[in-house]
Amino acid sequence: MKSFAWQVKDSGYNYRGIIQFIPYMVTKPLCSLNPFSRDFRQQCVSGLAKAQLGDAASGDKKAWFCSEFVSEAFVRAGHPLTLAQAAWISPSDLLHMREGDVATFKPETQLQYVGHLKLGVYLQAGKLVGLNKPKDGAE
Repeated sequence: MKSFAWQVKDSGYNYRGIIQFIPYMVTKPLCSLNPFSRDFRQQCVSGLAKAQLGDAASGDKKAWFCSEFVSEAFVRAGHPLTLAQAAWISPSDLLHMREGDVATFKPETQLQYVGHLKLGVYLQAGKLVGLNKPKDGAE
């Protein structure tokens, strides 16, 4: 994972990928309607992704969005989170790959929830200059 991160460290953010992702995010919930089986849901989501997002290889990519980068890093490390293409994975897809949850794409490995991330650098800085007011009783 580390070598992949260093290899693409100067690549840009995949704004085009995010814009292409919007129609897919709107139509993807249709595949999750209750009457459908898990297998049908997987075929539906994969079909929609292939039709709306394409079937591109990531070998020549020059830009990534967050969940796409995470998914591809696991693939490059030899431990894919799912067999779906990295460009098809949203942050919520990663979230739902945890144990005991219903994943959009079938996970190759179950993730474990280990806790929330600490307050980010930007949020900390904003709080210091008065941009973010802490909730009552919170520091």
